[in-house]
Amino acid sequence: MANRKHSKIDNLPEDLKAVVEQMLQSDATYAEIVQFLAENEQKVSVASVCRYARAFNANMEALKLTHQNFKMIKDEIDRNPDLDMAEAIIRITSGNVFNRLANTQEEDWDEVELSKLIKETNALIRATAYKKRVDIQNQEVKDSAIEEFKSLLFSTMAKEKPALYKELVSYLNKKKEEGLEG
Repeated sequence: MANRKHSKIDNLPEDLKAVVEQMLQSDATYAEIVQFLAENEQKVSVASVCRYARAFNANMEALKLTHQNFKMIKDEIDRNPDLDMAEAIIRITSGNVFNRLANTQEEDWDEVELSKLIKETNALIRATAYKKRVDIQNQEVKDSAIEEFKSLLFSTMAKEKPALYKELVSYLNKKKEEGLEG
């Protein structure tokens, strides 16, 4: 694994490095950045600033893309509050795949490796099925815990507060009958 390259700007004091990055974002010229650094007793060439700017801008673009992706996920969750993060990602990915398929020209299909397409489709289907299976298992555990709690609550109430227990059972039976009639 190659070591990460460190530029002269990476080695500047943090306050100067922050100003350089602000200057890059404000479209200052490389010569202006070199001049600023010289005024602050730092000797850096235009080529060094250029290399640093290339890497810095690539990182900023990656950050913007990540931000956009998280915004899409958040928007999907806002539109469908019952979704969790994984479901939102699957939904967005599926939507993008379907859009791409719908907009693919017939001649473009000759460029697609069928085995790769099938493999990727199966991976998406497996991820969706796995998510549903985990959701069902989690619901079963939750339902079991609720039933166990109700059983413990009712048995304890029947022993310690029998009048309250009878009143509660009567109330629940009445509501159950009303539900069947209504």
